[in-house]
Amino acid sequence: MTETAKVLVADGHEIVREGLANKLAVDCGYNVVGQAADGYSTIKACRLLLPDILVMGLSLTRPSGIETFSKIRRINAEIKIVIMSQDANPTDAFTAMSEGALGFIPRDARVVDLVNAVKSAELGYACLPCEYIQQFTNLRRNVTRTGNIYGLSPRELEVVEACATGAKTKEVADMLAISVRTVETHRNSIYRKTDCRSISELSEIAEQL
Repeated sequence: MTETAKVLVADGHEIVREGLANKLAVDCGYNVVGQAADGYSTIKACRLLLPDILVMGLSLTRPSGIETFSKIRRINAEIKIVIMSQDANPTDAFTAMSEGALGFIPRDARVVDLVNAVKSAELGYACLPCEYIQQFTNLRRNVTRTGNIYGLSPRELEVVEACATGAKTKEVADMLAISVRTVETHRNSIYRKTDCRSISELSEIAEQL
C-alpha cells in the first residue's frame, strides 16, 4: 500500500490555512501533519515534521515568504513546495520555480486549482497558470542577455543597490558619480521594468538580485 503523502500548510491568514488544511485532509485524503502561521514556525515544522509537500503563502512574515522558501530549500531540497501568492506575477513565479518550487498558484484561484497543484507536486510535476509560459520565455531571455530577470543594465543594478541602502537621490548620484537627473532617469526605468512603485519594493528586488 502506498503511504499517504505528508503535507504541511503555511499561511499567515488563519481562515485560508484552516480551510486548505481541512480540504486536503478530509476531501483529498492527505496526511496534513501540521500548520504554520509565519516563516519561523514553517521552517521549524519542516525540520521536525519532515513533510513531503509544503503548501505555503508567499505573504508569510518573520521572515518573508521568499526568505522562508530559500531557507527550507537549503534545509531539505527534497520537500516539494507549492506556493500561493496574493499578488501573483510571472517574475515571482519564475524566481520561485527556478529555485525548485513545483507549483505557483494565485491565492484567488479556485480551490480545485490548488488541490491539483498539490497532486501534481506529489507526482513530481510542476503547475502554474498557462499565461505565465510565454512570459517565462521573455524572462529567460532577460537572464541570458543581462544576467537578471528584469533586464536591468549594469548601471541600473548599481542604482538599485544604492537605493536599497536608503540613500537619497543626491547621495546615490554622488556615490555613482552621475547627475541627479541621471539617477532619476535610471530609477524611472527600473520602476517600469520591475513594476515596483517604491524604494521599499526596490529593496526586495535588490535582495532577489
